[in-house]
Amino acid sequence: MRILFFALLAVSCTLQCGSLAKRQDYDASRKSYESADLSQTISLLPTSERKGFISILEKAHLGFLNGETNYRDLESLAEESKTRLRFSATRSLKSFFYLESEDGYYASEAEIIYLHILLGLYYARAEEYEKAKIQARYAGNLLSGEWSAEGQFDDPTLRLLLASLWLTTGAREEALVDFRKANQLKPNSPIIRSTISEPFPLDGEFIFVYGGPGAEPEMDPSVNLNFIRGLRNLKFRPSGNQSNLLLIDGNKTISLNLEKGTLGWYERHLIRDNEIAELVEDSKYFQLISATALKEGTKGTLKITGSVLVGTSIVALGAGIVYLGAEASSKELAGIGITLMIAGFKLGSELVEKSIDDAKTNIKEDLDISNEYRYVRFFPEYVWIGKSKTKLKDPKLSSTQGPVTYKLTPAIGKIKVRFGFVPDVQKP
Repeated sequence: MRILFFALLAVSCTLQCGSLAKRQDYDASRKSYESADLSQTISLLPTSERKGFISILEKAHLGFLNGETNYRDLESLAEESKTRLRFSATRSLKSFFYLESEDGYYASEAEIIYLHILLGLYYARAEEYEKAKIQARYAGNLLSGEWSAEGQFDDPTLRLLLASLWLTTGAREEALVDFRKANQLKPNSPIIRSTISEPFPLDGEFIFVYGGPGAEPEMDPSVNLNFIRGLRNLKFRPSGNQSNLLLIDGNKTISLNLEKGTLGWYERHLIRDNEIAELVEDSKYFQLISATALKEGTKGTLKITGSVLVGTSIVALGAGIVYLGAEASSKELAGIGITLMIAGFKLGSELVEKSIDDAKTNIKEDLDISNEYRYVRFFPEYVWIGKSKTKLKDPKLSSTQGPVTYKLTPAIGKIKVRFGFVPDVQKP
């Protein structure tokens, strides 16, 4: 019976491991996301991991920005995360926490904290404010946990999101705590300072807009000089325009403040992910490097040898013609021979260079893991925030460069907070 159980477990793992979503599986949904068509984005999400952490959080995030109210899968995931949360300590990060999911994914600190803030916002949309406060307290504890004081993960954007959640529950004092913490992390932000210094009006609105299509990973061998870890390191590349955003409501125009810093979510994800899987993944990756190096080394040697032989043969032919030209006292024949010799040298050199370039390209493709790197997509690259002293009637978004594609949700909460999304990839 036990053997049967482990056999079924192995089969299940094989099926799961063979069906993990890759970058190309997101091509269609990302294209819709860049057009701010969130309904279409959700419908085009990869289905291979539909019950996993990544899939549930992506769908819940997109659904919230689309004004949806179904949070049951997210709620179940949040409860499960509390039992699966793990804490660890390392030499470089000092301490961190993560969630180990059944499909082998290690959710990062930002993803876990955002999960609980997002669930709280869903509760606020449903006017279940006590449940929203519970999620806010839990997220706040994760951001401020004493266990990680030396290497604590904290983030100004998450603090602003948490403050926004507190506002929706009507808890201005708790919101002020997180606004102050965000100000400590970003002391040069005028909008955060003004939110602290001026009491937030009960009949006003706070505006929170997600920006950018989401950063994508790419190979970055230059990060670390260590051969094994260096080639396996990635970096995240943002592509948003960071436009100057305006909110227009009738005769009123509000300039929204651009708040950068969300890339810290992605960068921390890379560092933490390396810490968790360091020994196992490095061992696997060393095997991949060895196999790739052997394959490309063999191919490259054959190609270079062939290239040298081709070049040498042409040079030898040219030398023979030069000799015959000298014997026959023919300058024309000798000239043809010299031309052939030069061409032989040149062709051989070009063929060798191409062989080396081909080997480099093939090695990079084999060792580039960015296409398979797992993380929650569609998170913002940056955000815009602003506030209105009165409730908004028919707000629209634009920029100083002209119209923008966007999505705005109705305001929610006891103290109104309005969320939106601007892909910000269109040309100004």
